[in-house]
Amino acid sequence: MLVSLIIFKLVFLGALFIISNQNLHLSVPNERAVFIEDYNSWLRTLYNQGVEVMGYVVRSEWLPIENSIKN
Repeated sequence: MLVSLIIFKLVFLGALFIISNQNLHLSVPNERAVFIEDYNSWLRTLYNQGVEVMGYVVRSEWLPIENSIKN
């Protein structure tokens, strides 16, 4: 539940930043199209970076290397 709330807040804040940085008015159809294009681009970039991070985590060695001492 907490993770989904954090993801929702991140996506919502991203939309607000796109709207405010480009001074978009969503009631105007042309500006709404610009917002949708930029928002989709941002979501694709966020997804691709998430995939890269998860791939790095999966490929990492999590178990320590065993040092076997023979007597």
